[in-house]
Amino acid sequence: MSERAALAASESPYLEDFRGRAGGGPRYLETLRQRGIEAFAARGFPGPREEAWRKLDLSPVTARHHPPAPAAGTPDPDLVERLESLGEGPRLVFVDGRLAPALCHAGNDARGVFLGALSQLADGAEAPQGLLDNLGSVAGIDGHPFAALNSAFLEDAALVHLGRGALPEAPLQIVFITSDAADGHLVCPRVLVVAEASAAVRLAEVHLSAERSSALVCPVTEVLAGQGSSVELQRFQEEGSGVRHLGVSHMELAQEASVTLNSVAVGAALGRLDAYADLRGTGADATLNGLALTAGRQVVDHHTWVRHRCEHGTSRQLFKGVLRGRSETFYDGLVHVAEGARKTDAQQQNRNLLLDRMALAHSNPRLEIHNDDVKCAHGSTVGELDDEALFYLRSRGIGPEDAQALLTYAFADEVLAGIRPERLQNHARELLLARLPGDATPRDTR
Repeated sequence: MSERAALAASESPYLEDFRGRAGGGPRYLETLRQRGIEAFAARGFPGPREEAWRKLDLSPVTARHHPPAPAAGTPDPDLVERLESLGEGPRLVFVDGRLAPALCHAGNDARGVFLGALSQLADGAEAPQGLLDNLGSVAGIDGHPFAALNSAFLEDAALVHLGRGALPEAPLQIVFITSDAADGHLVCPRVLVVAEASAAVRLAEVHLSAERSSALVCPVTEVLAGQGSSVELQRFQEEGSGVRHLGVSHMELAQEASVTLNSVAVGAALGRLDAYADLRGTGADATLNGLALTAGRQVVDHHTWVRHRCEHGTSRQLFKGVLRGRSETFYDGLVHVAEGARKTDAQQQNRNLLLDRMALAHSNPRLEIHNDDVKCAHGSTVGELDDEALFYLRSRGIGPEDAQALLTYAFADEVLAGIRPERLQNHARELLLARLPGDATPRDTR
């Protein structure tokens, strides 16, 4: 550790937490933890002078020390019941960052598929060869403070490995529940997905908490998509209104690989996702979509970095926000086209619907192109519901709130339509319907 890092570390209460932990465990895990605390101590929390963070008020996070959750608490029974809306299938459930075996479902018999937890390896389970070497290899621990914090206090992790050509039929579910016992504490969910050549998988990553929880949740998801593989990740952030959620999803794509990330954020007082897609192999394809549904004084922030480092790469982004009350959303997306990344095709759109006059949407789509022979475009809109469309619905006997609900549903459903399979799409639509005004449900009009 450098002298500067050592000085910063000595001033951090998180370093004291790190020193006070029990320690132990496999060497690779202790190495990752040490790397994480050194990176966090050297960098610290981001400040307003950093471009990626300058508009986001992090004072609720930085002004209060959140010690790591000491153990797994008891999940709220209502949260456990909500798992049924995800449908049946292989499922790992973690409570306060630790595996909860009683809530998990096994039963994934597809050849070449491994779904397990880091803690299970300590109990004798075996991971596919080389899988653990990838833990911490994708997420930018040295450059991202919350990825570093997660790595420093990592207790358990969901591990997914798809062997060459593996094709599980059912989506794999990974659920993280924050209990009341973690109130005021730090929780560090972790996911590692490795898909070898020609494998294809659909995953659901779900974050839940009780309404009264005020934990700091810092999840990290790493995806390595091998040649010709396909990974679809449906991410649901449904936490309580006191949670601060600061997550990182980092995806690396090999030749002809395809990765899709659909993010649906409806919870937390502050919810941010930093999504990175590195297209490293010729013909790689990345799709990043997001929907933020906010009310009250909620803040939801989607930051994306799509980096085209190869020829014939394709990327598509569509992020939407539906804002009520005095809530606030951010979208900041950078598409970077490196030298030599010829025939790149990158499209980027951000659209926001303001349902109340005090709501505020920030939009900043960006292109950084270092190469000719590319096709890149971006766009951004912020507006209210169309008066003519509202009048049309009202003239046919639909009440004002129900008319607003129908138009809002149509606006948001463009993002949700890309979620697969159908039961996860229905889960996302239920989240949307629960936040619409009026008594009419758009499902009745289809």
